[in-house]
Amino acid sequence: MYAKYLLLYLNEIKLLTYICGCCDGIVDKYEDNSWFVYFVCLWSAGIRPSLAADEADCTLIAQKHIEKVTENVYVAIGYALGNSIMVIAPDGLIIVDVTESVDASKKIFEEFRKISTKPVKTIVYTHYHHDHIMGAKIIKFCFVFVEDPENPPEIWADIKLLDTIEQFKTYAFAIRATRASRQFGNNVKAEEGFVTPNKFVDKPTVKAKVAGNIPGESNDQIGMWVPEWKMFFAGDTFYFAFPNLYAIRGTPMRDPKFWYSSVQKIADLKPKYLVLSHHYPVQGKAKIQEYLTNYRDAIQYVHDQALRYINKGYYPDKVVEMVKLPQHLADLPYLQQCYGVVAFSVKGWRSSRTSSNALQEKAKRMKEIAGSVSSLVEKAREALKSGDNQWALELSSYALELKPDNDQARQLKTKALTALGDATSLRLAKNYYKMFALELSGIIELKLQPEDIHELVYSFRMRQVFEIMPAMYIAENCSARTDIVLFKFRDTGLEVYVQLRNGVAIISDFKPEGDDVFSITFASENLFRDLVIDMADGTGWPFPVIEIIASQIQFEAPFTMSRFSEIMHCFDWYKS
Repeated sequence: MYAKYLLLYLNEIKLLTYICGCCDGIVDKYEDNSWFVYFVCLWSAGIRPSLAADEADCTLIAQKHIEKVTENVYVAIGYALGNSIMVIAPDGLIIVDVTESVDASKKIFEEFRKISTKPVKTIVYTHYHHDHIMGAKIIKFCFVFVEDPENPPEIWADIKLLDTIEQFKTYAFAIRATRASRQFGNNVKAEEGFVTPNKFVDKPTVKAKVAGNIPGESNDQIGMWVPEWKMFFAGDTFYFAFPNLYAIRGTPMRDPKFWYSSVQKIADLKPKYLVLSHHYPVQGKAKIQEYLTNYRDAIQYVHDQALRYINKGYYPDKVVEMVKLPQHLADLPYLQQCYGVVAFSVKGWRSSRTSSNALQEKAKRMKEIAGSVSSLVEKAREALKSGDNQWALELSSYALELKPDNDQARQLKTKALTALGDATSLRLAKNYYKMFALELSGIIELKLQPEDIHELVYSFRMRQVFEIMPAMYIAENCSARTDIVLFKFRDTGLEVYVQLRNGVAIISDFKPEGDDVFSITFASENLFRDLVIDMADGTGWPFPVIEIIASQIQFEAPFTMSRFSEIMHCFDWYKS
Protein backbone atom coordinates (compact mmCIF):
# COMPACT_ATOMS: atom_id res chain seq x y z
CA MET A 1 0.00 0.00 0.00
CA TYR A 2 2.82 2.37 0.92
CA ALA A 3 4.58 1.72 -2.37
CA LYS A 4 1.38 2.44 -4.33
CA TYR A 5 0.89 5.66 -2.39
CA LEU A 6 4.45 6.67 -3.10
CA LEU A 7 4.20 5.94 -6.81
CA LEU A 8 0.94 7.85 -7.01
CA TYR A 9 2.68 10.97 -5.76
CA LEU A 10 5.97 10.47 -7.54
CA ASN A 11 4.98 12.72 -10.41
CA GLU A 12 8.23 14.57 -9.86
CA ILE A 13 8.86 18.16 -10.84
CA LYS A 14 9.13 18.65 -14.57
CA LEU A 15 12.89 18.61 -15.02
CA LEU A 16 12.93 17.46 -18.62
CA THR A 17 12.97 19.63 -21.67
CA TYR A 18 12.05 16.97 -24.17
CA ILE A 19 9.05 14.73 -24.78
CA CYS A 20 9.79 11.04 -24.86
CA GLY A 21 8.00 7.77 -25.24
CA CYS A 22 9.30 4.33 -24.44
CA CYS A 23 9.07 2.08 -27.47
CA ASP A 24 8.58 2.88 -31.15
CA GLY A 25 7.60 6.33 -32.32
CA ILE A 26 9.64 8.28 -29.77
CA VAL A 27 9.29 12.01 -30.22
CA ASP A 28 12.73 13.18 -29.16
CA LYS A 29 13.52 16.88 -28.95
CA TYR A 30 16.76 16.26 -27.10
CA GLU A 31 19.01 17.86 -29.69
CA ASP A 32 17.23 21.07 -30.62
CA ASN A 33 15.52 22.32 -27.48
CA SER A 34 17.19 25.59 -26.56
CA TRP A 35 16.18 25.42 -22.91
CA PHE A 36 17.66 21.96 -22.66
CA VAL A 37 20.89 23.23 -24.19
CA TYR A 38 20.95 25.98 -21.58
CA PHE A 39 20.34 23.62 -18.69
CA VAL A 40 22.88 21.06 -19.78
CA CYS A 41 25.41 23.89 -20.00
CA LEU A 42 24.86 24.37 -16.28
CA TRP A 43 24.75 20.74 -15.26
CA SER A 44 27.57 19.55 -17.47
CA ALA A 45 29.80 22.54 -16.80
CA GLY A 46 30.36 22.28 -20.54
CA ILE A 47 32.79 19.37 -20.66
CA ARG A 48 33.19 17.70 -24.08
CA PRO A 49 34.73 14.28 -24.52
CA SER A 50 37.73 15.94 -26.14
CA LEU A 51 38.36 18.14 -23.11
CA ALA A 52 40.12 17.11 -19.91
CA ALA A 53 38.19 17.58 -16.70
CA ASP A 54 40.38 20.48 -15.63
CA GLU A 55 39.58 22.36 -18.85
CA ALA A 56 35.89 22.79 -18.07
CA ASP A 57 34.08 25.56 -19.90
CA CYS A 58 30.59 26.57 -18.81
CA THR A 59 29.56 27.37 -22.37
CA LEU A 60 30.07 23.87 -23.83
CA ILE A 61 27.83 20.80 -23.83
CA ALA A 62 28.68 17.18 -23.12
CA GLN A 63 28.13 14.85 -26.09
CA LYS A 64 26.35 11.52 -25.72
CA HIS A 65 28.83 8.73 -25.19
CA ILE A 66 29.88 5.92 -22.89
CA GLU A 67 33.01 6.81 -20.94
CA LYS A 68 35.22 3.87 -19.97
CA VAL A 69 36.77 4.30 -16.53
CA THR A 70 38.25 0.79 -16.21
CA GLU A 71 37.45 -2.62 -17.67
CA ASN A 72 34.71 -2.93 -15.06
CA VAL A 73 33.22 0.58 -14.88
CA TYR A 74 31.47 2.63 -17.59
CA VAL A 75 29.68 5.98 -17.37
CA ALA A 76 26.88 7.11 -19.69
CA ILE A 77 27.33 10.85 -20.18
CA GLY A 78 25.18 13.29 -22.16
CA TYR A 79 22.05 11.13 -22.49
CA ALA A 80 20.21 12.85 -19.64
CA LEU A 81 20.58 15.48 -16.97
CA GLY A 82 22.62 13.06 -14.88
CA ASN A 83 24.92 10.14 -15.57
CA SER A 84 24.16 6.46 -15.23
CA ILE A 85 27.05 4.22 -14.24
CA MET A 86 27.54 0.50 -14.95
CA VAL A 87 29.77 -1.57 -12.71
CA ILE A 88 30.55 -5.08 -13.99
CA ALA A 89 30.75 -7.30 -10.92
CA PRO A 90 31.53 -11.05 -10.95
CA ASP A 91 27.89 -12.17 -10.66
CA GLY A 92 26.13 -9.35 -12.48
CA LEU A 93 25.79 -5.62 -13.05
CA ILE A 94 25.52 -2.80 -10.54
CA ILE A 95 23.80 0.30 -11.93
CA VAL A 96 24.48 3.54 -10.04
CA ASP A 97 21.72 6.07 -10.77
CA VAL A 98 19.16 5.60 -13.54
CA THR A 99 18.58 9.19 -14.82
CA GLU A 100 15.29 11.06 -14.87
CA SER A 101 13.30 9.15 -17.49
CA VAL A 102 12.66 5.73 -18.94
CA ASP A 103 13.51 6.94 -22.42
CA ALA A 104 16.97 8.15 -21.42
CA SER A 105 17.76 5.04 -19.40
CA LYS A 106 16.52 2.79 -22.24
CA LYS A 107 19.02 4.36 -24.64
CA ILE A 108 21.76 4.08 -22.05
CA PHE A 109 20.98 0.43 -21.31
CA GLU A 110 21.11 -0.40 -25.01
CA GLU A 111 24.65 0.95 -25.03
CA PHE A 112 25.55 -0.86 -21.80
CA ARG A 113 24.28 -4.11 -23.32
CA LYS A 114 26.87 -3.76 -26.09
CA ILE A 115 29.50 -4.02 -23.35
CA SER A 116 28.03 -6.66 -21.03
CA THR A 117 25.09 -9.08 -21.12
CA LYS A 118 25.27 -9.93 -17.43
CA PRO A 119 22.00 -9.53 -15.49
CA VAL A 120 21.36 -6.42 -13.43
CA LYS A 121 21.77 -7.53 -9.83
CA THR A 122 21.84 -4.19 -8.02
CA ILE A 123 20.66 -0.62 -8.53
CA VAL A 124 21.96 2.20 -6.33
CA TYR A 125 20.09 5.51 -5.97
CA THR A 126 22.68 8.01 -4.77
CA HIS A 127 19.92 10.39 -3.61
CA TYR A 128 16.30 11.34 -4.17
CA HIS A 129 16.72 13.96 -6.92
CA HIS A 130 14.62 13.29 -10.00
CA ASP A 131 17.57 12.93 -12.37
CA HIS A 132 18.90 9.94 -10.41
CA ILE A 133 15.89 7.71 -9.70
CA MET A 134 13.21 7.90 -12.39
CA GLY A 135 14.50 5.57 -15.12
CA ALA A 136 14.45 2.13 -13.49
CA LYS A 137 10.98 0.72 -14.13
CA ILE A 138 9.15 -1.03 -16.98
CA ILE A 139 6.93 1.41 -18.84
CA LYS A 140 4.63 0.31 -21.70
CA PHE A 141 6.20 -3.15 -21.72
CA CYS A 142 9.67 -1.78 -22.38
CA PHE A 143 12.38 -3.37 -20.27
CA VAL A 144 14.95 -1.05 -18.79
CA PHE A 145 17.16 -1.71 -15.75
CA VAL A 146 14.45 -3.78 -14.04
CA GLU A 147 14.33 -6.59 -16.58
CA ASP A 148 12.24 -9.06 -14.58
CA PRO A 149 9.49 -7.43 -12.48
CA GLU A 150 8.85 -10.74 -10.71
CA ASN A 151 12.46 -10.95 -9.61
CA PRO A 152 13.70 -7.35 -9.28
CA PRO A 153 17.29 -6.56 -8.37
CA GLU A 154 18.34 -5.22 -5.02
CA ILE A 155 17.69 -1.50 -5.07
CA TRP A 156 19.80 0.39 -2.53
CA ALA A 157 19.17 3.87 -1.15
CA ASP A 158 19.72 5.82 2.02
CA ILE A 159 17.18 5.04 4.72
CA LYS A 160 15.92 8.65 4.49
CA LEU A 161 15.18 8.59 0.76
CA LEU A 162 11.49 7.60 0.87
CA ASP A 163 10.68 10.07 3.65
CA THR A 164 12.51 12.80 1.75
CA ILE A 165 10.49 12.12 -1.41
CA GLU A 166 7.25 12.05 0.57
CA GLN A 167 8.03 15.38 2.23
CA PHE A 168 8.89 16.91 -1.13
CA LYS A 169 5.62 15.67 -2.60
CA THR A 170 3.39 16.89 0.20
CA TYR A 171 4.62 20.08 1.87
CA ALA A 172 4.53 23.12 -0.43
CA PHE A 173 4.68 20.85 -3.49
CA ALA A 174 2.68 23.15 -5.80
CA ILE A 175 5.01 26.11 -5.43
CA ARG A 176 8.08 23.87 -5.48
CA ALA A 177 7.01 22.43 -8.81
CA THR A 178 6.36 25.93 -10.18
CA ARG A 179 9.70 27.24 -8.97
CA ALA A 180 11.49 24.17 -10.33
CA SER A 181 10.01 24.79 -13.78
CA ARG A 182 11.21 28.38 -13.57
CA GLN A 183 14.69 27.33 -12.47
CA PHE A 184 15.11 24.67 -15.13
CA GLY A 185 13.31 26.61 -17.86
CA ASN A 186 10.73 24.00 -18.87
CA ASN A 187 7.23 22.70 -18.36
CA VAL A 188 7.34 19.36 -20.21
CA LYS A 189 6.80 15.94 -18.67
CA ALA A 190 8.63 12.71 -19.53
CA GLU A 191 7.78 9.08 -18.84
CA GLU A 192 8.99 8.17 -15.38
CA GLY A 193 9.79 4.82 -13.86
CA PHE A 194 10.59 4.94 -10.17
CA VAL A 195 10.98 1.63 -8.37
CA THR A 196 10.84 1.66 -4.59
CA PRO A 197 14.13 0.67 -2.94
CA ASN A 198 14.22 -2.62 -1.07
CA LYS A 199 17.61 -2.24 0.64
CA PHE A 200 18.65 0.68 2.80
CA VAL A 201 21.90 2.22 4.01
CA ASP A 202 21.62 3.56 7.54
CA LYS A 203 25.25 4.03 8.58
CA PRO A 204 26.70 7.59 8.45
CA THR A 205 30.07 6.53 7.08
CA VAL A 206 31.70 6.15 3.69
CA LYS A 207 34.15 3.57 4.96
CA ALA A 208 31.74 0.73 4.36
CA LYS A 209 32.52 -1.52 1.41
CA VAL A 210 29.13 -1.00 -0.20
CA ALA A 211 27.90 2.49 0.58
CA GLY A 212 27.49 5.12 3.25
CA ASN A 213 25.74 8.41 3.91
CA ILE A 214 27.54 11.50 2.52
CA PRO A 215 25.10 14.44 2.90
CA GLY A 216 25.61 17.31 0.48
CA GLU A 217 23.06 18.28 -2.16
CA SER A 218 20.64 16.24 -0.08
CA ASN A 219 20.73 14.66 3.34
CA ASP A 220 19.87 11.22 1.91
CA GLN A 221 22.87 11.06 -0.42
CA ILE A 222 25.06 7.97 -0.39
CA GLY A 223 28.41 7.17 -1.93
CA MET A 224 29.91 3.83 -2.89
CA TRP A 225 33.52 2.86 -2.13
CA VAL A 226 35.33 -0.05 -3.75
CA PRO A 227 38.62 -0.32 -1.84
CA GLU A 228 40.13 -2.95 -4.16
CA TRP A 229 39.89 -0.51 -7.05
CA LYS A 230 40.49 2.65 -4.99
CA MET A 231 37.32 3.96 -6.60
CA PHE A 232 34.66 6.20 -5.08
CA PHE A 233 31.22 6.82 -6.59
CA ALA A 234 30.44 10.31 -5.32
CA GLY A 235 26.89 11.09 -6.47
CA ASP A 236 26.51 14.89 -6.44
CA THR A 237 29.04 15.53 -3.67
CA PHE A 238 31.44 16.88 -6.28
CA TYR A 239 30.84 18.20 -9.79
CA PHE A 240 32.64 20.61 -12.09
CA ALA A 241 31.07 23.85 -10.87
CA PHE A 242 30.80 25.76 -7.63
CA PRO A 243 28.40 23.63 -5.57
CA ASN A 244 24.74 24.54 -5.48
CA LEU A 245 24.66 25.18 -1.72
CA TYR A 246 21.31 26.93 -2.10
CA ALA A 247 18.87 25.84 -4.81
CA ILE A 248 16.87 28.84 -5.96
CA ARG A 249 13.81 26.68 -6.56
CA GLY A 250 13.64 25.96 -2.82
CA THR A 251 14.75 22.69 -1.22
CA PRO A 252 15.40 21.36 2.27
CA MET A 253 18.47 22.98 3.80
CA ARG A 254 21.78 21.90 2.33
CA ASP A 255 24.08 22.18 5.33
CA PRO A 256 27.49 23.42 4.11
CA LYS A 257 29.27 21.82 7.08
CA PHE A 258 27.79 18.44 6.19
CA TRP A 259 28.75 18.97 2.57
CA TYR A 260 32.41 19.86 3.08
CA SER A 261 32.71 17.15 5.73
CA SER A 262 31.47 14.62 3.16
CA VAL A 263 34.03 15.85 0.63
CA GLN A 264 36.69 15.47 3.32
CA LYS A 265 35.61 11.90 4.04
CA ILE A 266 36.06 11.04 0.38
CA ALA A 267 39.46 12.75 0.29
CA ASP A 268 40.55 10.79 3.39
CA LEU A 269 40.07 7.55 1.42
CA LYS A 270 42.60 8.78 -1.17
CA PRO A 271 40.76 7.37 -4.19
CA LYS A 272 42.50 6.75 -7.47
CA TYR A 273 39.21 7.06 -9.37
CA LEU A 274 36.38 9.50 -8.61
CA VAL A 275 33.21 8.55 -10.51
CA LEU A 276 30.59 11.31 -10.60
CA SER A 277 26.86 11.36 -11.25
CA HIS A 278 27.35 14.56 -13.27
CA HIS A 279 30.32 15.25 -15.52
CA TYR A 280 33.34 13.17 -16.33
CA PRO A 281 35.12 10.81 -13.95
CA VAL A 282 38.42 12.01 -12.51
CA GLN A 283 41.49 9.77 -12.47
CA GLY A 284 44.74 10.10 -10.58
CA LYS A 285 45.22 10.23 -6.80
CA ALA A 286 47.09 13.55 -6.77
CA LYS A 287 44.59 15.29 -9.05
CA ILE A 288 41.60 14.00 -7.06
CA GLN A 289 43.17 15.14 -3.78
CA GLU A 290 43.79 18.60 -5.22
CA TYR A 291 40.25 18.89 -6.55
CA LEU A 292 38.56 17.65 -3.37
CA THR A 293 40.76 19.78 -1.10
CA ASN A 294 39.99 22.98 -2.96
CA TYR A 295 36.31 22.08 -3.31
CA ARG A 296 35.76 21.40 0.40
CA ASP A 297 37.76 24.52 1.33
CA ALA A 298 35.64 26.69 -0.98
CA ILE A 299 32.48 25.44 0.73
CA GLN A 300 33.92 25.98 4.20
CA TYR A 301 35.19 29.43 3.22
CA VAL A 302 31.73 30.64 2.17
CA HIS A 303 30.12 29.14 5.29
CA ASP A 304 32.67 30.48 7.78
CA GLN A 305 33.03 33.96 6.34
CA ALA A 306 29.27 34.45 6.04
CA LEU A 307 28.87 33.39 9.67
CA ARG A 308 31.75 35.63 10.73
CA TYR A 309 30.19 38.74 9.18
CA ILE A 310 26.75 37.86 10.53
CA ASN A 311 28.26 37.61 14.00
CA LYS A 312 29.83 41.02 13.48
CA GLY A 313 26.38 42.49 12.92
CA TYR A 314 26.26 42.90 9.15
CA TYR A 315 22.96 42.44 7.35
CA PRO A 316 22.42 39.99 4.47
CA ASP A 317 22.88 42.46 1.61
CA LYS A 318 26.16 43.63 3.11
CA VAL A 319 27.38 40.10 3.78
CA VAL A 320 26.84 39.29 0.08
CA GLU A 321 29.19 42.14 -0.80
CA MET A 322 31.87 40.96 1.59
CA VAL A 323 32.01 37.21 1.01
CA LYS A 324 33.97 36.48 -2.17
CA LEU A 325 36.02 33.38 -2.87
CA PRO A 326 39.78 33.94 -2.71
CA GLN A 327 40.95 34.60 -6.25
CA HIS A 328 43.06 31.44 -6.49
CA LEU A 329 39.93 29.37 -5.72
CA ALA A 330 37.59 31.48 -7.85
CA ASP A 331 39.86 30.96 -10.87
CA LEU A 332 39.77 27.15 -10.70
CA PRO A 333 37.81 25.62 -13.61
CA TYR A 334 35.89 23.27 -11.31
CA LEU A 335 34.75 26.13 -9.05
CA GLN A 336 33.23 28.36 -11.72
CA GLN A 337 29.84 29.77 -10.72
CA CYS A 338 27.90 28.25 -13.59
CA TYR A 339 25.59 26.22 -11.34
CA GLY A 340 25.99 27.19 -7.71
CA VAL A 341 26.54 30.89 -6.93
CA VAL A 342 28.37 32.31 -3.91
CA ALA A 343 25.91 35.19 -3.49
CA PHE A 344 22.91 32.83 -3.43
CA SER A 345 24.73 30.56 -1.00
CA VAL A 346 25.33 33.48 1.37
CA LYS A 347 21.92 35.10 1.25
CA GLY A 348 19.43 32.91 -0.56
CA TRP A 349 17.14 34.07 -3.32
CA ARG A 350 14.01 36.17 -3.54
CA SER A 351 11.80 34.95 -6.35
CA SER A 352 10.67 38.43 -7.38
CA ARG A 353 14.20 39.62 -8.06
CA THR A 354 16.01 39.44 -11.36
CA SER A 355 19.33 40.55 -9.90
CA SER A 356 21.38 40.03 -6.77
CA ASN A 357 22.50 43.61 -6.21
CA ALA A 358 24.17 43.95 -2.84
CA LEU A 359 23.63 46.88 -0.49
CA GLN A 360 26.43 49.12 -1.78
CA GLU A 361 25.24 48.75 -5.37
CA LYS A 362 21.63 49.46 -4.41
CA ALA A 363 22.68 52.52 -2.46
CA LYS A 364 24.60 53.85 -5.48
CA ARG A 365 21.60 53.33 -7.74
CA MET A 366 19.30 55.04 -5.26
CA LYS A 367 21.72 57.99 -5.21
CA GLU A 368 21.61 58.14 -9.00
CA ILE A 369 17.82 58.31 -8.87
CA ALA A 370 17.83 60.96 -6.14
CA GLY A 371 20.75 62.91 -7.62
CA SER A 372 23.10 62.89 -4.61
CA VAL A 373 23.50 61.64 -1.05
CA SER A 374 22.17 64.99 0.17
CA SER A 375 19.05 64.44 -1.91
CA LEU A 376 18.61 60.98 -0.37
CA VAL A 377 18.81 62.56 3.07
CA GLU A 378 16.27 65.19 2.10
CA LYS A 379 13.88 62.56 0.71
CA ALA A 380 14.26 60.63 3.97
CA ARG A 381 13.41 63.80 5.91
CA GLU A 382 10.29 64.33 3.78
CA ALA A 383 9.22 60.71 4.26
CA LEU A 384 9.63 60.98 8.03
CA LYS A 385 7.67 64.22 8.12
CA SER A 386 4.81 62.62 6.17
CA GLY A 387 4.73 59.61 8.52
CA ASP A 388 6.25 57.14 6.05
CA ASN A 389 8.69 55.86 8.65
CA GLN A 390 9.70 52.66 6.86
CA TRP A 391 10.66 54.53 3.70
CA ALA A 392 12.54 57.09 5.78
CA LEU A 393 14.44 54.23 7.41
CA GLU A 394 15.40 52.73 4.05
CA LEU A 395 16.47 56.01 2.45
CA SER A 396 18.55 57.08 5.45
CA SER A 397 20.17 53.62 5.51
CA TYR A 398 21.21 54.00 1.86
CA ALA A 399 22.69 57.40 2.64
CA LEU A 400 24.66 55.97 5.57
CA GLU A 401 25.90 53.10 3.45
CA LEU A 402 27.46 55.64 1.06
CA LYS A 403 28.55 58.12 3.76
CA PRO A 404 28.80 56.44 7.17
CA ASP A 405 29.79 59.74 8.85
CA ASN A 406 26.69 61.64 7.66
CA ASP A 407 25.21 62.88 10.95
CA GLN A 408 21.93 64.03 9.39
CA ALA A 409 21.30 60.59 7.89
CA ARG A 410 22.15 58.96 11.23
CA GLN A 411 19.73 61.22 13.11
CA LEU A 412 16.96 60.56 10.58
CA LYS A 413 17.50 56.82 10.79
CA THR A 414 17.39 57.01 14.60
CA LYS A 415 14.13 58.96 14.47
CA ALA A 416 12.62 56.56 11.92
CA LEU A 417 13.48 53.57 14.13
CA THR A 418 12.01 55.28 17.16
CA ALA A 419 8.83 56.17 15.28
CA LEU A 420 8.43 52.60 14.04
CA GLY A 421 8.86 51.38 17.61
CA ASP A 422 6.22 53.82 18.88
CA ALA A 423 3.78 52.80 16.17
CA THR A 424 3.75 49.06 16.84
CA SER A 425 1.91 47.27 19.64
CA LEU A 426 4.08 44.18 19.23
CA ARG A 427 6.40 44.23 22.21
CA LEU A 428 9.27 42.33 20.58
CA ALA A 429 9.30 44.60 17.53
CA LYS A 430 9.02 47.70 19.74
CA ASN A 431 12.03 46.57 21.75
CA TYR A 432 14.08 45.84 18.64
CA TYR A 433 13.40 49.18 16.94
CA LYS A 434 14.07 51.25 20.06
CA MET A 435 17.20 49.37 21.15
CA PHE A 436 18.57 49.73 17.64
CA ALA A 437 17.83 53.46 17.78
CA LEU A 438 19.67 53.78 21.11
CA GLU A 439 22.66 51.93 19.64
CA LEU A 440 22.72 54.12 16.56
CA SER A 441 22.59 57.30 18.62
CA GLY A 442 25.49 56.11 20.79
CA ILE A 443 23.51 56.02 24.03
CA ILE A 444 24.10 52.31 24.56
CA GLU A 445 26.57 49.78 23.17
CA LEU A 446 25.33 46.23 22.68
CA LYS A 447 28.32 43.94 22.41
CA LEU A 448 29.94 41.25 24.48
CA GLN A 449 31.69 42.68 27.52
CA PRO A 450 34.89 41.18 28.98
CA GLU A 451 32.96 39.46 31.76
CA ASP A 452 30.57 37.96 29.17
CA ILE A 453 33.47 36.60 27.12
CA HIS A 454 35.11 35.16 30.24
CA GLU A 455 31.93 33.36 31.23
CA LEU A 456 31.39 32.14 27.68
CA VAL A 457 34.89 30.79 27.12
CA TYR A 458 35.01 29.09 30.51
CA SER A 459 31.62 27.45 29.89
CA PHE A 460 32.95 25.63 26.81
CA ARG A 461 34.76 22.33 26.68
CA MET A 462 38.23 23.09 25.34
CA ARG A 463 37.53 21.22 22.12
CA GLN A 464 34.57 23.54 21.55
CA VAL A 465 36.77 26.62 21.97
CA PHE A 466 38.65 25.40 18.91
CA GLU A 467 35.43 24.59 17.02
CA ILE A 468 34.38 28.26 17.08
CA MET A 469 37.67 29.43 15.57
CA PRO A 470 36.88 28.81 11.86
CA ALA A 471 34.01 31.33 11.94
CA MET A 472 36.41 33.92 13.43
CA TYR A 473 39.15 33.51 10.83
CA ILE A 474 40.13 36.84 9.22
CA ALA A 475 40.44 35.46 5.72
CA GLU A 476 41.07 38.80 4.00
CA ASN A 477 44.29 39.18 6.01
CA CYS A 478 45.42 35.57 6.32
CA SER A 479 44.22 33.65 3.25
CA ALA A 480 47.82 33.07 2.09
CA ARG A 481 48.83 31.30 5.31
CA THR A 482 49.57 27.56 5.14
CA ASP A 483 50.32 26.65 8.75
CA ILE A 484 49.62 23.50 10.75
CA VAL A 485 49.73 23.96 14.52
CA LEU A 486 49.42 21.21 17.11
CA PHE A 487 48.04 22.48 20.42
CA LYS A 488 48.86 20.27 23.43
CA PHE A 489 47.57 20.60 26.98
CA ARG A 490 49.55 18.93 29.75
CA ASP A 491 46.79 18.94 32.37
CA THR A 492 44.27 16.98 30.27
CA GLY A 493 46.34 15.38 27.54
CA LEU A 494 44.13 16.99 24.85
CA GLU A 495 45.75 17.49 21.44
CA VAL A 496 44.12 19.53 18.66
CA TYR A 497 45.44 20.39 15.20
CA VAL A 498 44.64 23.73 13.55
CA GLN A 499 45.42 23.91 9.83
CA LEU A 500 45.32 27.19 7.89
CA ARG A 501 45.01 27.05 4.10
CA ASN A 502 42.86 28.52 1.30
CA GLY A 503 41.46 31.16 3.65
CA VAL A 504 39.97 28.62 6.10
CA ALA A 505 40.89 27.23 9.51
CA ILE A 506 40.41 23.47 9.78
CA ILE A 507 40.15 21.84 13.21
CA SER A 508 41.10 18.18 13.53
CA ASP A 509 42.00 15.54 16.10
CA PHE A 510 44.33 13.91 13.58
CA LYS A 511 47.47 15.12 11.86
CA PRO A 512 46.62 16.73 8.50
CA GLU A 513 48.59 16.16 5.33
CA GLY A 514 51.78 18.22 5.35
CA ASP A 515 55.33 17.96 6.64
CA ASP A 516 55.73 21.14 8.69
CA VAL A 517 53.73 20.90 11.92
CA PHE A 518 54.38 23.50 14.57
CA SER A 519 53.78 22.37 18.13
CA ILE A 520 52.93 24.35 21.23
CA THR A 521 52.27 22.92 24.70
CA PHE A 522 50.24 24.74 27.34
CA ALA A 523 50.55 23.87 31.01
CA SER A 524 46.75 23.93 31.30
CA GLU A 525 43.62 24.42 29.25
CA ASN A 526 42.70 27.46 31.35
CA LEU A 527 45.93 29.15 30.30
CA PHE A 528 44.74 29.05 26.68
CA ARG A 529 41.26 30.21 27.75
CA ASP A 530 42.85 33.22 29.45
CA LEU A 531 44.83 33.97 26.30
CA VAL A 532 41.66 33.93 24.19
CA ILE A 533 39.86 36.22 26.67
CA ASP A 534 42.72 38.72 26.75
CA MET A 535 42.92 38.79 22.97
CA ALA A 536 39.17 39.32 22.78
CA ASP A 537 39.21 42.42 24.99
CA GLY A 538 42.43 43.73 23.43
CA THR A 539 44.66 43.66 26.50
CA GLY A 540 47.18 41.36 24.83
CA TRP A 541 49.10 38.47 26.37
CA PRO A 542 48.06 37.38 29.87
CA PHE A 543 51.60 36.78 31.22
CA PRO A 544 55.06 38.28 30.81
CA VAL A 545 56.74 36.79 27.77
CA ILE A 546 59.77 35.42 29.69
CA GLU A 547 57.52 33.63 32.20
CA ILE A 548 55.43 32.11 29.38
CA ILE A 549 58.49 30.78 27.57
CA ALA A 550 60.13 29.54 30.73
CA SER A 551 57.34 27.64 32.41
CA GLN A 552 53.83 27.76 31.06
CA ILE A 553 54.06 27.55 27.27
CA GLN A 554 56.62 25.51 25.38
CA PHE A 555 57.34 26.01 21.68
CA GLU A 556 58.94 23.20 19.72
CA ALA A 557 61.49 24.59 17.28
CA PRO A 558 61.21 26.12 14.75
CA PHE A 559 57.92 27.46 16.15
CA THR A 560 58.34 30.82 17.89
CA MET A 561 56.34 33.22 19.99
CA SER A 562 56.35 35.66 17.07
CA ARG A 563 54.85 33.17 14.62
CA PHE A 564 52.31 32.01 17.19
CA SER A 565 51.27 35.62 17.75
CA GLU A 566 50.78 36.11 13.98
CA ILE A 567 48.50 33.07 13.83
CA MET A 568 46.46 34.08 16.88
CA HIS A 569 45.93 37.52 15.35
CA CYS A 570 44.32 35.85 12.31
CA PHE A 571 41.18 35.39 14.41
CA ASP A 572 38.57 37.97 15.45
CA TRP A 573 38.15 36.49 18.95
CA TYR A 574 34.63 37.79 19.58
CA LYS A 575 35.35 41.27 18.22
CA SER A 576 32.26 42.87 16.64
